[in-house]
This record gives sequence, structure tokens and C-alpha cells, in this order.
Amino acid sequence: MIILNESIVSPILLKVLEEKQIPVLEQGQWGDTLTSEKLNIQKDTEFFKSMEMDKRILTNSENGIILLGHYQPNSNEYIWSKLLKDKSQVRNLTKSLYPDFYFQDIDLSIISDLDKNQIPFPVVIKPNIGYSSVGVHKVKNEQDWDIAVNQLKADLLHSDGLYDSEVIGSQTVLIEEWIQGEEYAIDGYYNQDGEPVILNVFKRLFRDDYDTSDRIYYTSKLAINEIYHDALKFMRNIQTVLPLRNYPVHFEIRKKGNRVIPIEINPLRFAGAGTTDLGYHAYGMNMYEHYFSGTKPDWNRILEEMDDHIYSFFFAEVPLEINLEDVARIDHEGLRHEFEHVLEYRQLPFPNDRSMAIIFYRSEDLNKNLRLLHLDLIPYLTIKHLVFN
Repeated sequence: MIILNESIVSPILLKVLEEKQIPVLEQGQWGDTLTSEKLNIQKDTEFFKSMEMDKRILTNSENGIILLGHYQPNSNEYIWSKLLKDKSQVRNLTKSLYPDFYFQDIDLSIISDLDKNQIPFPVVIKPNIGYSSVGVHKVKNEQDWDIAVNQLKADLLHSDGLYDSEVIGSQTVLIEEWIQGEEYAIDGYYNQDGEPVILNVFKRLFRDDYDTSDRIYYTSKLAINEIYHDALKFMRNIQTVLPLRNYPVHFEIRKKGNRVIPIEINPLRFAGAGTTDLGYHAYGMNMYEHYFSGTKPDWNRILEEMDDHIYSFFFAEVPLEINLEDVARIDHEGLRHEFEHVLEYRQLPFPNDRSMAIIFYRSEDLNKNLRLLHLDLIPYLTIKHLVFN
């Protein structure tokens, strides 16, 4: 079963939904964009009645959790999802697993009055309820604090009309230890017995210490081997404090030496905006099929058959200094030529937010990615001419 939001729909996901006749509940203003005799589209009452039969449920957008709460507020799926969306609750839930980890939550209205001498810099500040990297800011020292807080407030003000309050909440802020190390993103699920299954392993790249963008993630044999067993251990540890069953998650962790710390656990979905499909391009992983069938991949075979290339996705967004209303056109063809071996170029409906395109591509090594981290996207935008009366 899937609650399908109209924002960004993966073509790989659509194919699985058609072939396996997965029950689909449309969310949002679809119009005729998804009308298809091949999809098993159900009405809300029919859909949620079927859910009571313990079928696996997935969303392609966290907005689906809101609908789940409306129709099934007492279901485990909603209770687990609401808890995992609250970063402060997750920190409290996992406190016994990470007793030395510093965090605190604070009301946004009084964050500017906080005594900076009581903050153990460096820290990260972010919305207690959030999505993607919206409102996430790294604060190295006391001098950076006021700038970061003002930027966080501006981010939340900007996102107010783009996301539901249960997706990005602007009332409380989480202040937590700046986690050091390499960052990894994992797609997986817990099967009907509560056993963890890993479906995707990505590694994140940053321009510098302050970068919090989602521009480039990549995967490779080396990246998978670096974190796979730690990620599996993390999922098992979570199972000891939250008994998840038939439940998909997308989580991010950082590793430095033998220390592995979670950044966040995103409920009831895989990597956002269809970026989870990188695994399909890199090692033929159809995570949707595995989840809906309750099967797990043979990672030993996958690693044996993988080549030594780097497989990445580039998430292109309209730069923050550009007003969306001023963008007349995007030069997708020109942007495409920045990439050596494009596996798939997906244009995105950027008027809804800043998303322009997702580019899946292959490269010989990381050098290309390191250059693309600094790529200026403004030359690929045509700005409307201002007309004065």
C-alpha cells in the first residue's frame, strides 16, 4: 500500500505499483496527471480499511503521515511515525544507547535569549520537526550563533507556505552536538518479524564544514563496505527501544572511528524526491519491490558484481539568492552537459519549491563530484525582465 503525493513521483516506483497492483491512495491536487487504468487507485475509506489487514504501507512524501493520522490515529504506523518525526523525542528514546550525546530543545520564541555560555559549541540547530535540510545550521562558535539563529528563523518563515506543520514545525528547535565524521544515508525497513533489512547505502558530500545542502550523495563498493555492518547494528539497536514491524525508514548516521551516531530517522519513506532510485542505477536494487514483497537483497552477490565506478545523484535547486517568481526558464540541456555519464535526468516541477532536477550519473572517481559541489547553477536560469510602468 502507498499514500502517493503528487509532488515528485519516481517512474521506477510507478512501474512497480502498476505491475504489482499495489493499492494507491492519491494525496494532493492530482487532476488528470495520474489517471491510469493500470494503477490500483482506491478511495480513502477502502484504502484504510485494507490497511487494517496488516499490509505494508509506504509514502513518497511525509505529507502522507498527516493523512494516516486522520484516518488511523491509533495505528502503530502513525504512532511510530509521529514519534520519529519529533527529533527531540527520538533523542530521548535513544538516550540509553547514546548516553554521552548532548541535546536540548527550546521554544523558537526564546532561542535568541538563550545564554550562549551554556552552549557546548560546536552545535547544530534545526527544527524539531523537519524535512530534508530545511532550517539546519551548523554553529561552530559563539560568534556564529546569532547569524545561524536569524537564518533559521528566515528558513522557517520561507517554508511556512511550502510544507505542512507536521512536516516542518516552527515552534521548537533542537540544539545538539555537532556530530563529527563521515555521513551516510540508509534506506531500509523492518520486516514482519522486526528484523532489519538494508536496501540502499549512500554517502554524503559537503562543500565545507558549514554546508548542509543535499546536493550530492553517492554510492560505491567502498562506501557500502564502510558502513553496512554499522548501519545494520544501528537498526537492531533501534529495534530494542521501538518495536518496528513492516515499517520503512530512511535514516542518516555519522561515523568517526568506532563511534556511530544517528542524525535522524525519517519515517515511512525512503530517500526523498525519488533519490532512493540511485540504488537502482548503481546496483540494480529495486527497493520498492523488496519492501512490498517483504524480501531482502543479497548484498554479498551485489558487491561481487559491482564495478569500481562512483554512482551519484545531484539534487539541483534554485539558489536561495534567486526569487522563484523571477525564474522564467531553466536550461536543462545545458545543465545536463555538466555531467559525463548521465544515467537519468529528471526534470522537477520547481515552481512548488526550489527543486529543479535530479541527475543520476556515473564517474570514474570522486574528482568530478568535488567539482560539481561548487557548480554555480545561476547561469542555467533565465531571469524574467522587470517591467516598470
